[in-house]
Amino acid sequence: MATLPVAEPTQPHDALFKQTFSQVAHAAAELSAVLPIGLVALVDFSTLTLTAGSYVDKALVGSQSDLLFSAKVAGKPTLLYLLFEHQSQPDKLMPLRLLGYIVRVLEQHLANLPEGSAALPLPVVIPVVLHHGEGGWSAARRLEDLFDPDLVAQAGLGELIPRLSFVLDDLTELSDEALEARQLALEPLLALWALRDARSRKRLEQALQHWVPVLGQLFDGPGGPQALWTLFHYILAVADETAAQALSRALEATKPQIKDPLMTTLAERWIAEGQARGKAEGKAEGKAEGKAEGKAEGKAEGKAETLRKLLTLKFGDLSEAASRSLAAASEPQLDRWIERVLTAETLDDVMV
Repeated sequence: MATLPVAEPTQPHDALFKQTFSQVAHAAAELSAVLPIGLVALVDFSTLTLTAGSYVDKALVGSQSDLLFSAKVAGKPTLLYLLFEHQSQPDKLMPLRLLGYIVRVLEQHLANLPEGSAALPLPVVIPVVLHHGEGGWSAARRLEDLFDPDLVAQAGLGELIPRLSFVLDDLTELSDEALEARQLALEPLLALWALRDARSRKRLEQALQHWVPVLGQLFDGPGGPQALWTLFHYILAVADETAAQALSRALEATKPQIKDPLMTTLAERWIAEGQARGKAEGKAEGKAEGKAEGKAEGKAEGKAETLRKLLTLKFGDLSEAASRSLAAASEPQLDRWIERVLTAETLDDVMV
């Protein structure tokens, strides 16, 4: 079951979705969990293969992501189209959009046929929509439901209406127990949990007690630190700072050593924010000299603010003496202290 390289995503939901489910084993487990039982029995998951390409409208790439797989179903070539919809509200036109995407999939299939190959029969395309909007899915799941029901009910009209439905995996409707019952590997299990809860501070904080021990299990497994890093990048990209602090405290209580990837990811985020602030200030100066000064000052300020946040997160409120030392530190000194904070046991171990 080969995995093809996937284009580097720039949107955090998209990045986590593709990083996780472009791995064929994880996609197979997800599809096994959500497809109808009778259909699962027909799918030969040993033939599941990721295919190249994306079929989402360019205008929607910030709110929808997709992966296309091929597999044998009942011994016949079939395509399974996994669409991840990450708008805050469900797409009311989803059945129509899926129809367009499926047409593109089939057109691409025909274009890729070797010369002289039979065009028919076309492969069946099975659409699956993964949704994690806060209010749950409340829109239509069948294409025929988008038309005027009075007209559809008229004699002779109903059979002329195009029909399409899709399998829906609405993460907001899943309890922790239902999620764990899917028997996924830890990486996709935690990815689905993060997609479900990370955007809501309340849900994330309520779920931490349950899921932080599972994060520890992931950390201890093969490739665990890198998988954990990917997960932290997502959570910190979509959650607020209070949620990040709650996650840090929960990790400290359960498995302190996995705070290091979290702290490093926080440092990356906060430094980037400080540098971006510096660039904006420099640009506002309007002159080349002002831009350079603004960038340099913003870079140093970003690192100082990052270190302050990390020290507070790890050791609590800073003393006046520590705050003065932080304010007076040079940029190279700040770099050394940021490196030390990840492994230091006391504040003095950092600021020596």
